[in-house]
Amino acid sequence: MTVPTRPGPTGTDMASSVPPGPAAGTDAAGHPVADHTDAGVPDAGPGAGPGPVSPAVEEIRARLEAWLGDTVLTPEADLSAPLLDLGVDSLDLIRTARRVEAAFGVRVQLRELAVPTMTTARLAALVAERAARRHTADTAPPGAAHGPVALTPPQEQAWEEQSGDRGHWNQALLFITRPGLDGELFAEAVRRLVAGHASLRLTVEAPPARRPRQQVAAVAPDGPPGAALGPVLDTVDISELADADLPAAITLRCAVEQRALDPGTGPVARFVRFDAGPARPGRLLIVVHQLAFDMVSWSVLLEDLEELYTALEAGRTDARCAEGTSYPEWARALTEHARTPEAEAEAQWWTDVVGTPATVPLDHTVADPRAVNTARTAATYREDFPPELTARLHAAARAHRAHPGDLVLHALGEALAGWLEEPAVRMDVLRHGREEAVGDSHLARTTGWFTTTVPVRLDLSPGTAGERLARTVGHLAALPGGGVGFGALSRHGRPRIAAALRAAPPSDVSFDFEGDDADALPLRTLLPDVAPESVGDITAPLWTRPHLIEVIATTDDDVLRAEWWYSTALHDEATVRDLAARHRAALTALLDAVGRGAAEPGEAGAANS
Repeated sequence: MTVPTRPGPTGTDMASSVPPGPAAGTDAAGHPVADHTDAGVPDAGPGAGPGPVSPAVEEIRARLEAWLGDTVLTPEADLSAPLLDLGVDSLDLIRTARRVEAAFGVRVQLRELAVPTMTTARLAALVAERAARRHTADTAPPGAAHGPVALTPPQEQAWEEQSGDRGHWNQALLFITRPGLDGELFAEAVRRLVAGHASLRLTVEAPPARRPRQQVAAVAPDGPPGAALGPVLDTVDISELADADLPAAITLRCAVEQRALDPGTGPVARFVRFDAGPARPGRLLIVVHQLAFDMVSWSVLLEDLEELYTALEAGRTDARCAEGTSYPEWARALTEHARTPEAEAEAQWWTDVVGTPATVPLDHTVADPRAVNTARTAATYREDFPPELTARLHAAARAHRAHPGDLVLHALGEALAGWLEEPAVRMDVLRHGREEAVGDSHLARTTGWFTTTVPVRLDLSPGTAGERLARTVGHLAALPGGGVGFGALSRHGRPRIAAALRAAPPSDVSFDFEGDDADALPLRTLLPDVAPESVGDITAPLWTRPHLIEVIATTDDDVLRAEWWYSTALHDEATVRDLAARHRAALTALLDAVGRGAAEPGEAGAANS
């Protein structure tokens, strides 16, 4: 599967484990109990009519085990073990919550799934209990407008950083469409998709001397879909072109579309269908502005589009999206959360973290490093690790009850600490940001830019390899609220708290662990595959990169890969290669020291403190 080249990890998500904690719907031990707070949950997602007969626990458990078996479980896995012991990370939990809602019309919060004692059996019982008392809620009609609310922390930070061409900063994918697509049905499916996801309709208003705000435009639920969608949907007739001429025509139009979005006036989303005639596969370009979308949102969007079109094709006119908490509602919840005693209690934690060194030396002296750190000067160095090392990484992570990304991050901290000659270093870690601990949020089916940049402090002071790893894993597990509180406090907190957090210089280095993204896109019959043609440049040349060095790690196809993004105006390739070599050596040494099976005495407890 081919995906477009991107300028760095902004908008992607580190698949870090969701910190365990008390969950609604469970007792202190994590057992499901009656919970009537979500009795108003709507029925299942796209295509759903009246709710089905409540399924049996055995049926639900079989479905859960089948879903998990497709993605994360090994053949020898003990299916009765807690989910977090089966190698499930937070992105797997998001997919599971989304599938539960689509199949059974029941919402389960991510924090419920992340309870250390949650197993498939207990989850099945919880889903069955909620399905038995489900009824349709009174919710805002699809396509309703939302009044102005504050930008979320990542949105506001980006708005400040991107002082140039704010419109040209996108998420974009080009797909193959099946032959014989019905244009009218597809347009109606897109209308209902856009109506169901508020982030696809947002605009940003920025009055002089005032903080920017976002609002969501309404979309008409009836009438011709083309008139309702306006510039959001377009069809390009390429049916008269020969096969050999299709790639050039598609590539040219895609490049033009990258400059068609405007977060100030709209649209922030474009669906461009290339109609190659009834007998040939066509193409579908989806471009969404970064302010409205993140990588996790792709799976939500594509699943809903598939289900909507399939339902309409089958004559089910009541097909709709069940988004959950809309993105504007989430923005409002974050703003309110920043002034709560619970959030303000985190202020000292974050103050201690941002006081850790986070500046790297430069190869080229410039007056303002961030001014030249643009997409135009960006370069990348990629390193593939041997499959044997990847297998050892997963084994060591299981032995230490950690996420593989935690070990890769720790090795990066070791490399940076040696380079900077510091006993502790600070990095920005990208996390998925869908932390449902804020308010009564249900975000597994919501699109938007949730990706949270969280500062972490890696303590590399003297100790055994196991002791230093335990400090890192313990710090990550103890992040308050999964990290969303840092952005909320620094952007929407009381002036004294916000000023203290924002006074520290930003970290020069970021880390994003995307894990195994081979099945990240749910491509089925409507969009069977990603198209081979290029989508063009997804950012403007003067787009400002948020970090000087960005490290993206994946384990796609059972091979650990690390991409090092940097600016040629600031660093030479030799420097980045040396840092990558330090990282490889640190990870190899770590696995040699702690990857021999069970954790050393005391380490497992420390890793989960």
